[in-house]
Amino acid sequence: MQGNDNGDRLDTRRTVLLQARCRKSRWHVFPVELGDISQGGCSIVGSSESFARGEQVQLRVAHLKPIEAEVRWLLPDKVGVEFRAALKGNLVEELGESYGIAIGPASQA
Repeated sequence: MQGNDNGDRLDTRRTVLLQARCRKSRWHVFPVELGDISQGGCSIVGSSESFARGEQVQLRVAHLKPIEAEVRWLLPDKVGVEFRAALKGNLVEELGESYGIAIGPASQA
């Protein structure tokens, strides 16, 4: 990821409550909620699934093709993932407006 005024983030994260599907393997797919999203990554909130730092996952969000990601950090109620390839242009804003519920500015975790 590139560094900038947002720390190590490509872009500021947008706080949302966005439904997605997470795939850990061909057979292990489960629903998740994204708490915030940016061009370079997102957070998964309140999941009952366990994650490990460095674990590879795929996220299926809305109409998009699966997004390849890596688990970068873990908190008791939140997991941070970094996308392998940054999302394009205004896609984060479009997702937030079309599918998310904006609840205010994201905290920097």
